This record gives sequence, C-alpha cells and structure tokens, in this order.
Amino acid sequence: MGHSMKSHSFAAVCVVASLAAAPLAAQPVAARPAATIAASPALSAVIAPAPPAPVIQVKVPEGTEFLLRLETSLSSKTAQVGDRFNVTLDDDIRLSDGTVLRAGYRGVGEVVAAQKNGAMGRTGKLSILINYLKVGDQRIRLRGTRAAEGDHRTGAQVATVILVGVFAGFVKGKNIEITKGTRLNAFTDQDVMLDGPLPAPPPNV
Repeated sequence: MGHSMKSHSFAAVCVVASLAAAPLAAQPVAARPAATIAASPALSAVIAPAPPAPVIQVKVPEGTEFLLRLETSLSSKTAQVGDRFNVTLDDDIRLSDGTVLRAGYRGVGEVVAAQKNGAMGRTGKLSILINYLKVGDQRIRLRGTRAAEGDHRTGAQVATVILVGVFAGFVKGKNIEITKGTRLNAFTDQDVMLDGPLPAPPPNV
C-alpha cells in the first residue's frame, strides 16, 4: 500500500508540473528586432559618389593663329584631290583667359588641288587645306591653305622648241613636294567654345 501511495503522489506532482508549464509553452516567442546600424558621417562620406566636375567653357576666339606641323610628305606627283593628311600643333597657344592649348594636339587637312608635271614644261601644282584640330573629342574648325607651284622652265622650253621642234613636247616641268615637318599657319574661322577642363594632348607615337 505504501508503494501505491508513492506512485499516486509522483503522478500528481507530474500532472501539476505539466499544467504549470502549459501556459508558458502556449505563449508565443516575441520576435527579436533586427539589428540596425546607424551610418556614421564618415562612412556616408566614403560611400557617397563624388560630385561631377564643373563644366568650364573655354573660348577660342575667331582668328586665333595655330602653328601646325605637317606629319606626312605630300607630292603633286602622287597626291589626289580629297587625300587627307595629319598635322600636329607645334607651339603652345595661350588664350586671353590664361588657358593654354598645349602643343601636340592632332588635326586633319585635305588636298584640294593636285596636278603633276607634264609635257611642254607644265609644272606640278599642289594646294592643301587645313580642316580642324582635335582637342579630346572636340574639334576646332580652322581655315588655312597653302598652294605651291613648280618652277616654270619657260626659257628652256622656248629654246628647245627652236632647236628640236616637235620634241619640245617631252620637256617636263618640276613636281611639287611639301615635306614632312613643314610648318603651316592656320586660323580659327569663328569663335569656338570648348568644354573644360581640357584633356592633355595624345602621347607621341
């Protein structure tokens, strides 16, 4: 009988313990708030993108002179109308606002007339035009021409006609050549506004 009473007492204790724990188990577990990290001013300064550089307008006035260097030899013997050639700014240009266009910017010119030498002492002729100078992706339109004509051989031509008659037709004048490195003058044909700051000239190749 004593053993039976102990069993009933143990069972009663278990029931009471279970009933006492039930309300606690039934209570929902509160969700833990997500941790938040306040951005410090220093961190914000690192993450924030840098503001774009201000656009500065650089004015190149009409009539500004550019001293250019021819990068390709040209000859009336081989040149064709429409052929293009390269030029390079040979000297720095200081503008009125203090901006300096550095030597080394590249440009383009074009052959506008070409005639090789021929019979009867006809001399070669060659005319070229400077189109533009390139500063980064921007262009400065230029005006500048150079015309050259070979030496006339009038005296030799007349003398040959008198001496050998029809063979005079085989007397030829001279072709024209404008050699690489020749310096050319060109001018802006209107006011030009460039977006600054200006990029450096391309490296020499």
